[in-house]
Amino acid sequence: MQKDWAYNELYGAKLWDPRCTKTLISAVQSLAEHPELSFSRVLGSRRKAVSRILHHPKTQAHDLLKGHIQATQLRCQHQDFVLVASDTTDADFSSHPATQGLGPLHDRYKYRGFLIHSALAMTPEGIPLGLLSQRSWVREEKTQFSDKALRQRAFTDKESYKWLQAQKDVEAAVPASVKLLLIQDREADVFDFLAAKRGQNTALLIRATQPRLIQTTHPDGPRTLFAAVAPAPVVATLRVAVRARPDRPAREAHLSLRMVSVAIRPPQHGRATSPDPVPVRVVRATEETPPEGVKQPLEWLLVTTLPVPDAQAAVAVVGYYAKRWVIERFHYVLKSGCRLERLQLDTFTSLEKAVSLYSIVAWRLLYLTYLAREAPDTAVAEVLSAVERDVLELATGLAITTVAEAVMAVARIAGFRPVPSAPTPGVKSLWMGFRQLNHMVVGFLLARRPPPGLKGQD
Repeated sequence: MQKDWAYNELYGAKLWDPRCTKTLISAVQSLAEHPELSFSRVLGSRRKAVSRILHHPKTQAHDLLKGHIQATQLRCQHQDFVLVASDTTDADFSSHPATQGLGPLHDRYKYRGFLIHSALAMTPEGIPLGLLSQRSWVREEKTQFSDKALRQRAFTDKESYKWLQAQKDVEAAVPASVKLLLIQDREADVFDFLAAKRGQNTALLIRATQPRLIQTTHPDGPRTLFAAVAPAPVVATLRVAVRARPDRPAREAHLSLRMVSVAIRPPQHGRATSPDPVPVRVVRATEETPPEGVKQPLEWLLVTTLPVPDAQAAVAVVGYYAKRWVIERFHYVLKSGCRLERLQLDTFTSLEKAVSLYSIVAWRLLYLTYLAREAPDTAVAEVLSAVERDVLELATGLAITTVAEAVMAVARIAGFRPVPSAPTPGVKSLWMGFRQLNHMVVGFLLARRPPPGLKGQD
């Protein structure tokens, strides 16, 4: 894998000793080449040095990620419009009972770990540009507070404040001239987040889940968000790919789109930060004639602060929301590909710092996969060094000039064979292929320049 990428992502890391940065650059490069192996096995003799950095009191998780965020900022500057998908995933360390500082996961208090909230920048085509925000925290132990008491907490004291924290991080990192669309799933359907102050070029796109009250001027008019959009006429139709999940195969859904403009009122209970209704545009995408055997037809009720003047804009909004899948793939690579939950570090604080390093690795692997799909004609120098390209061409007998050709060749040496249901390699094939390529490059270099003691020997 191109050798200078890790330097680009880490040179801006804020550490107390410049020598630590050099150590981390080397470590992250190795972790990216062997993401499926354990932390100790990959780093070898460097493990103690990296472990000291992670355990040092002056090392902070956000400082380790600072260089990558700066590099992402530079990539965003070349875009007129950037999508930012935010999501939360849990890191389950229940199988590591000795790890200190963990907390409960969701309502399953026998499961222990911590939460990770990431904001991933993307091009409108879905190519991941990198992280602009990431925070990890341990959930509080179960308390005696009632649901009503929890609702009465200030917004800044609630876990849902993470959405606004991420927004502030993103706006602080990206130049004000770049237009941003922050995309969130149903968990972000929080009035205080929707009503919070945003930059002039920042818009929200949230999948609604609450039957929120809306402002109405007619006594017989619709009172809720859902009721307002239900009778709206179909303005467009759209086909979208539905990703495979353990309980369903991949398929294509035919969606009907409806759109309305409403103003959402503050909730009647709790302590809303704003007493004023929030004007939004609503796009409802429904699968009205699902294929036989589909138990849950696709339906997205999308609330956005973007202008949606016509059917073309409504289609674009649905397309933007479909790109939210990329943040889920990022967390999948972080947890399954990089095996984050198998790390044997002794405290939450050291694990939190390790998340920063592994997140850079996960982004890089995901970036290569999506770059090959969405920008296949990009020059091969973006992903391979000159010697890696030479070795890959010798191994496959193919001329490699583009990213798409490189990614397919890398996946092939790992055993990938395209089939109609999977015509392009996924992240797993890619990280296995890069591991194999790295071994081949080492052998190639040794064959060209054998150690001095072996010269002249048969």
